[in-house]
Amino acid sequence: MMEGWGFVGGRGGFPRKFEEQYHCYSVAYADKAHLEKGDKILLPPSAFDTLARLQVDYPMLFRLSSSNKGTMTHCGVLEFTAEEGSCYIPFWMMQNLLIEEGNVITVTNVSLPKATFVKLQPQHVDFLEISNPRAVLEHALRNFSCVTKGDVICVPYNSKNYHFELKEVQPQDAVCIIETDCNVDFDAPVGYKEPETQSVASSSVASNTLSNIPKQSAYGEPRSSCPSPTASSTSGITEDYNVDGEQEAKIRVVDGKIIRPEDAPAKPPAMLAQSTGSTGVQPNAAIPIQAPKVDYWAIQAGDGARLDGKQPAQLKDKDGTELDVRKIRAEAAAKRAAAAEAASLSNSAASTTSTATAAAKRKSKIGGKFSRLKQSGKAFQGSANSFSS
Repeated sequence: MMEGWGFVGGRGGFPRKFEEQYHCYSVAYADKAHLEKGDKILLPPSAFDTLARLQVDYPMLFRLSSSNKGTMTHCGVLEFTAEEGSCYIPFWMMQNLLIEEGNVITVTNVSLPKATFVKLQPQHVDFLEISNPRAVLEHALRNFSCVTKGDVICVPYNSKNYHFELKEVQPQDAVCIIETDCNVDFDAPVGYKEPETQSVASSSVASNTLSNIPKQSAYGEPRSSCPSPTASSTSGITEDYNVDGEQEAKIRVVDGKIIRPEDAPAKPPAMLAQSTGSTGVQPNAAIPIQAPKVDYWAIQAGDGARLDGKQPAQLKDKDGTELDVRKIRAEAAAKRAAAAEAASLSNSAASTTSTATAAAKRKSKIGGKFSRLKQSGKAFQGSANSFSS
């Protein structure tokens, strides 16, 4: 009796299982390159005759093995149109079997359980660029009949081939994925690196940078042993001042806008103080930005007495002519009196006008709207007034 053949019920023998050896070629040799999207192979017609006499499970699944390389994978069948002694399989399957065109492989009919869990690992980080990878993979797996643990399958999408390694398959290393409810999980792609958290590093660098900023003072060198606040303890932007207390020209941020020295508005010159004894707005009240006129000192300086008891200097104008302080004061007093009189007259005129206006607005019942209607001698206006009998 031949191996793989037997007798049932006394009738002629037939094979108990399908196991044949064929020369293997890629599907491109059969002008069927579209089969690269799945795991279907082409077998010769004699294989169909043998399988028809066997009680095989459908769909038909096969184990492909290479005795020379010691590799194995599983697949389905699409057609029985290959030449006798040959079979055509996808090229990515040949890569998993580590075989070349024309090598001999063994094709065996098998029965596989339904898959319950499959875990895949993308072989490149380009897979992360796909917006919905799970939907793409589910659509691609419709062309597959079964999967084997350790295989690398090829999924073409958007004119690009994506490769996935089957890291885990349940309930066994080779399962059927046709009409099954299977959970699919993804492992991190090959070459993927977790993004480093920059918040902790950036905060530590910022604190070290701010702590190294030298202390600054508005009056140059510190005048006391009390330390000035560092830049890390103050909020906002620190401002630099020169020895005169004036702010140095530099790029600043004001109300969210960048102010450059050339764009900063020029500060108009102002008098040192508005009256005697006031400190004004400058750090040093003894040095004015713009000297006031002589009238200012003649009117605001009192009698010219000095605190140190010395004789006050005589006031002179820009030409060097001495001025009479009493005359200037008298003229200023006359101007103030004239201004006060003009103000009182304007106020009195305004009050008189308002009183007359209020009196004009008062009306009696006789001088109301009824008397105005009868000024023309007619109660109404219109064509009825010219009506003649």
